[in-house]
Amino acid sequence: MPVGKAALILTSLGLCTFLFAIETTIVATSANTIAESLRIRGSITWITNSYLLTTTVFQPILGRISDSVDKKLLLLAELWIFIVGNIIAGSGNSLNQLVAGRLLSGIGGAGLLALSIIIISDMTHERQRGVYLNLINVVFILTDAVGPFLGAAFAQKASWRWIFLFNAPFGPVITLIIVFALHCPPPILRITSMKQLVTQVDLWGMLTLIVSLTLLIVALNLGGQARSWDSSIIIGLFVGAFVSFMVFIGIEARVAVNPVVPVSLFTQWEKRNVPIMTIVRMLLFFHLFAMTFYLPVFLQVVGRYTPLLSGALIIPLLFTSTLSSTVTNTVASKWGHIRLMFICSLVVLPVGMGLMTTVNERTPLGKIVGYSLVCGVGFGSGTQISIVIAQSGLESKLISTVTAFVTSLPSLGGVLGVTVTGAIINNGLKTDLRRVLPPGTLFDINDLSSLARGGISQNVVAAAYARGFQQGFYALTGIAVAQFIACLLMRRVELSDGKENMQMASTVGMSAEGQEGGDVGHEQTEESVNHPGQLLTLSSKSPS
Repeated sequence: MPVGKAALILTSLGLCTFLFAIETTIVATSANTIAESLRIRGSITWITNSYLLTTTVFQPILGRISDSVDKKLLLLAELWIFIVGNIIAGSGNSLNQLVAGRLLSGIGGAGLLALSIIIISDMTHERQRGVYLNLINVVFILTDAVGPFLGAAFAQKASWRWIFLFNAPFGPVITLIIVFALHCPPPILRITSMKQLVTQVDLWGMLTLIVSLTLLIVALNLGGQARSWDSSIIIGLFVGAFVSFMVFIGIEARVAVNPVVPVSLFTQWEKRNVPIMTIVRMLLFFHLFAMTFYLPVFLQVVGRYTPLLSGALIIPLLFTSTLSSTVTNTVASKWGHIRLMFICSLVVLPVGMGLMTTVNERTPLGKIVGYSLVCGVGFGSGTQISIVIAQSGLESKLISTVTAFVTSLPSLGGVLGVTVTGAIINNGLKTDLRRVLPPGTLFDINDLSSLARGGISQNVVAAAYARGFQQGFYALTGIAVAQFIACLLMRRVELSDGKENMQMASTVGMSAEGQEGGDVGHEQTEESVNHPGQLLTLSSKSPS
């Protein structure tokens, strides 16, 4: 493929990732401004959480959908669903319309990220893949960092509506590039009738997985906030999520012809890297979201820094994570043997989390930032290469499915990380405050500034929050150690350099010529195009 064409395709996919990522954080600093403008009196959490809900729910099923329809058309459809959803949100005059737009844009956003990674996986062999996927990772992390500042700038200097409407001009630009530059291999499943749709596509599996994840995400967002964890609504949501997940497993194991998540990936020992990377990748983002959410809160409550400065102090952590990811993927591309390197890199994360457990109200800012840099190295070393490890050695027909599945894990890990860590920190904070406050004193754990207004010393609040923060990071340290132990069970990973695919393509090409267009030659050529890594090799000879 010519360099210019490859650059155009990567630019369009990078812009797709930018749009997905910016929507996850751009509302974070502007939710109160939006609520005041629309005179919203109830909970405003769904302004931020509704987008995350649908992205998490729909990402796992996009792999199988992309096996049934043209990836290029699917990506364009997802792009414009995303744009339309943001236009609805940006023109909204009520909370309901705003949330509806965010939910719709989340459906589109799920495809922007998942399909970008699937398309890059199709275009590259395993050694190349980590380097190119790292471009997506760099865009994702840096966009996450600038999102809150961009949202605050729109809300304060222009209008909060531009938080959503500024996405619209990207739509035509990305569309033009994709239409003229991107050529994808044909879908693995050829669906030509309604009967084939019902029998070949795992519709019931998709439905039950969507229901299960929806109930789980809603429960995690409401629990401890709008409802107590022991309320009947939260318990009912968790029970419903568990039951629907069990039904999903039954469908995948016994009914589905082409399951959304093949159960064999989790039951065959030789494919154990898939479930191990499922755990590791989800826990990496469990830590990352917990760190990026609660460290700024700690700096505001304990360090008494402004929200803007507290948010800015996360940027070094994200930069280190990006640098670590780049180094890991470059070494993997050159070396090809990555099991030992990956396991060694994950040692850094529990070390960084352990250092964070020593932070208190007297810790200098420089030391806190230094500890966060160590954590950043631990995060970044596995964020993107974990996808390549999960894909390594799998049959080509499973690549899209596994890619979409592991791509969905960051959102789920993030929700779990923020929820679980927040529950531990808040429980420690409440316990510590009750020991120092007069019996019967009422306080709002979600509004720490109200404690100071109520006459409680800010030093007391800072010390209590610091101890709760330490307890949260003790838990994160233990989880990071368990994650490292799980990686010890990984099988050997040797990344393919694509040479065997090129040899196969050459052999198939000669066979096809000998067949003079016969059926056998046609089928073999088609299979070689569907094989990951063949698009770059074959694109100079074939339009697809």
